[in-house]
Amino acid sequence: MSVPPSPASEKVPTWLWPHLLSLEAPIVAMAWTAGLAHLHRVPAMPGVLPGLGLCAWIIYVLDRLMDTRGKTEAQLGLRHRFHRRHRLAFLAAVLAGIGLVIRFGFWTVPADLMWQSALLSVPVIFYLALYAAGGSQWFFRGLLPLGGVTLILFIQSAPLRPNFKMSLTLIISAVLLMLTLKQYQERLRSAMSKDLLGGLLFALGCTAWSRFVRNGSDPVGGFVEFSLLTCLFVSNLTGISTRELHYRWLAAGFGAAVGALALVYQGSLAASMSTLAASCGIGFVLLLILDRARASLSENAYRVLADVAVLVPVVGLYW
Repeated sequence: MSVPPSPASEKVPTWLWPHLLSLEAPIVAMAWTAGLAHLHRVPAMPGVLPGLGLCAWIIYVLDRLMDTRGKTEAQLGLRHRFHRRHRLAFLAAVLAGIGLVIRFGFWTVPADLMWQSALLSVPVIFYLALYAAGGSQWFFRGLLPLGGVTLILFIQSAPLRPNFKMSLTLIISAVLLMLTLKQYQERLRSAMSKDLLGGLLFALGCTAWSRFVRNGSDPVGGFVEFSLLTCLFVSNLTGISTRELHYRWLAAGFGAAVGALALVYQGSLAASMSTLAASCGIGFVLLLILDRARASLSENAYRVLADVAVLVPVVGLYW
């Protein structure tokens, strides 16, 4: 069996390099966060955008590196081969990125925002454990418990309500216990798809600054915003992996956009939410058009254009 050529010998086109370097996720995350900040007239504070971008990049790199475990070169796509061949450089960059994220968290952004964002590490660890570890038991019975204990200690030191701390600690402990057992690992994977969990995480990250600014003052608006972005990002991910679910999430997205517009018309939502709904609607239309053109596109071209389809709608937030 021949070994696939390296990215250099494959003459990778310039437009594909951001994809190889896992830059598409942080670009989309920072663009949507900045767009939402503009929409709500609350510019993002220093450290918010680079911190979010680094977190998204770190998660994507770890996901792709862990996806390569136990697979031959022939079983890997171009981006995964690239990450495996340059894994030491990527891991060094990840460590440096973690250091910068810690710096932003403790010395740049407000403490309350740092603690709220830190809680997102719970679903992130859950995501990596279920879908990126590749069934590796050293991860489930070694690295994962160590990370879980560290997270629990971190939560105990956070300025949170005692009852909330206790509830969160119990939830994390229960999840860690289930994840150490193989039978529960499979059940959890079947209960929640990777695309759904990934889209939810991405939407949580992109709306973190909005939630912090709102501080619970507009729960309906916050829920609609989160729902629209979740539908958009899950539609992006399912378009790559599962076309049947892709159409369902596109339909859900169109329904959410129409529902948001109706609530604005009734006066139940701020007028700015109509701009968000219309922008997301553009994203759903672009993804639908892209799906129709799928047969004439390579897999890598589709992936890149799918990311462009969720990036372009951000422009609408500035109108």
